[in-house]
Amino acid sequence: MKKYCSLILTLCLAAALAGCGITTLPTPEDPEPPAAADPEEITYEVTTDPHEETVHAEDGTLLMTVSFQLPHLQAYADGTLIETPATPAQEEAMARVNTFNENFNQWRESGDTAQSMEDAKSLYQSFPDAFSNTSYCEEFTYTAYRTGSLISIAADYYSYLGGAHPNDVYFSWNFDLDSSTFLTIPELATDPQAFTLAVADMIEVQAGERFASEPEYEGLSISDIYWDNYRETIEKWGSDYAASFDADGLTVIFSAYELASYANGPQEFHIPYAALDTYWSDSGRTVLGLD
Repeated sequence: MKKYCSLILTLCLAAALAGCGITTLPTPEDPEPPAAADPEEITYEVTTDPHEETVHAEDGTLLMTVSFQLPHLQAYADGTLIETPATPAQEEAMARVNTFNENFNQWRESGDTAQSMEDAKSLYQSFPDAFSNTSYCEEFTYTAYRTGSLISIAADYYSYLGGAHPNDVYFSWNFDLDSSTFLTIPELATDPQAFTLAVADMIEVQAGERFASEPEYEGLSISDIYWDNYRETIEKWGSDYAASFDADGLTVIFSAYELASYANGPQEFHIPYAALDTYWSDSGRTVLGLD
């Protein structure tokens, strides 16, 4: 009887399942991942960090002025100045900014400005007439040019600290944002040595043409005007002297005394981008934005 009842129950259950069917619960769909946020746009701007100072004698006589207009790099995330980085991209941007700015802070701190101020005070005590028509001064100005990922800074440091005449010294810095390093321009070439010598040749040709066209140098050659080791100096244009980019191409400036006497002044040379086009490496072309 028990077997019979069990069989009936089994048959009834089978019939019920066959009649109603077995309903499979739906499998929940995988949730769609949230849409990836657009990467923030990081941009950079070179601004000016001014440093102004004056020194007066006790009687009010102006002894010295200092005016440093130093380049200062800032980074922005989606147009907002980054002050406290909140993302890895912002942290990376601020590392670049700090590398750039620390270079110019070190330049300012490495000078003898404080000593020059003390010298001016001492000189005034002994020779007050030395400041009757003039005063000591130090000035730093610059221009900045952006090409690709490169920020090119051309700077002029002007000073008068007594003596027969003031002095102008030219500097340059070329900073690659992608690598966060200061580069020498020949590093952007496929063959840095060949590139350096080629530019030196262009500089020498320009110098010769310049002297040939100016009446005051009539009958003189480069060797009559420049120091005896001028070629050696010219060949170091990319490492020891002021070389920077602008909208037209490469500019190289030798300060007074570096190639010739003070009377001949600074020697400045411009080489258009077209004349340099075949020398750049692939990475150099990327840095310069030539691709």
